[in-house]
Amino acid sequence: MRPILPSAIAVALATALTGGALAQGRPKAPPPPPPQGAPPTLGLFPCRSEKEICFVGAVKDGKLVLLFTNDPKGEEAVGKPVGATTGEGGAALDLSANEGKVVMLTGSYDAKAGVAKAEVVDVASPLVAFAIKANAGAGADDGPPAPPPAAGKKR
Repeated sequence: MRPILPSAIAVALATALTGGALAQGRPKAPPPPPPQGAPPTLGLFPCRSEKEICFVGAVKDGKLVLLFTNDPKGEEAVGKPVGATTGEGGAALDLSANEGKVVMLTGSYDAKAGVAKAEVVDVASPLVAFAIKANAGAGADDGPPAPPPAAGKKR
């Protein structure tokens, strides 16, 4: 059997101790903080771009029950039904084809008209609409939910 040289032991030990550190690389720097005055980001952004103004809501009785908007003027209307008008002389936008569905509109918020110059951008699939309504608390189309069944008698 050959004797192990002290230098070979030192190299093997150094490799074992630094092997994990070399595999990890340098730690990543934290992301830069958002600019001052910028709205906080939630990680999700429903509009097609950050510059676009959009409105997401459930259509009920021909109106949009607003669930989200990135328009600061429209924040007061979140949770309330608002109308939607087209750019053509302020005619009402017909949302009846999307009754009960979740839609995304573009346009601008007007306190009297609701979403002005509105255009339907997208309509959510039934499963996505269900998830959005459930999370926003806007899924009750038939009034309050039924009470839970009464508990059975204990013996």
